[in-house]
Amino acid sequence: MHLSKLEQVTVLPLVAILITAIIGISLDQNQYAYSRSPKTNTTANLAGSGVELIDIHPSPSNVKAGSNFELLATVVNNSTDTIVLPAGRCDSPLTAFFTRNVIIRQDQFQGCTAASSPFELKKGVEVTVVGPVPGTLYQAIKAGETPATATVYYLTENGQPGNVTKPFVFVIS
Repeated sequence: MHLSKLEQVTVLPLVAILITAIIGISLDQNQYAYSRSPKTNTTANLAGSGVELIDIHPSPSNVKAGSNFELLATVVNNSTDTIVLPAGRCDSPLTAFFTRNVIIRQDQFQGCTAASSPFELKKGVEVTVVGPVPGTLYQAIKAGETPATATVYYLTENGQPGNVTKPFVFVIS
């Protein structure tokens, strides 16, 4: 069965959530993707796909134990082609795994009806994305340094799935 690009972009975040659930580790549309010009100090990952993940941090920036939060990260497309990211209120290409101090919960989510077109990220451009997808909550449960790994899922111009993963650390107060 051959899926269209839109169907593939919609499936990738769902696959990421299912993988997280299987492992057992326990809004306004413009907020999820907006473009900005590349920073001059950004470096390409020459050994990989050329897609890089930088500036990963929680929102709000001061996460307190007991509160829910989101993650923001910048995706830099240093590849030779355009990539396609899920975008909009109902989709996010960003997921995370937390080593400690955070649980990932599924909210009583009624479904999302505001389908959005995928976001095309041209080569040499970067975009800030927000995660997790609607219906998934990141909840801080304990204060302290919190190691984590963020992953962004995307499609290449020829429809091949790709992802980039990067560790990061933040502090819960």
